[in-house]
Amino acid sequence: MAHRPDPLRLYAAHRAGLTTRLVNEARLSPETAERRIIAWESEARQRGLDGRTGAWWEPAWAWIAEQRGP
Repeated sequence: MAHRPDPLRLYAAHRAGLTTRLVNEARLSPETAERRIIAWESEARQRGLDGRTGAWWEPAWAWIAEQRGP
């Protein structure tokens, strides 16, 4: 029988991956990355996205970049 992934662990892994990407690629400080992710989580909830799916994280990078401006 296949083991089903734990949604909380998947969420935490996606969140940690986005933090790492923001720090390494966008050159944000860990503190700023955390604030941006918290803002995204609020936006995602307002959009009615399901945090247990990839649909929650797929638009996060673009939304955060958009919030940073040009």
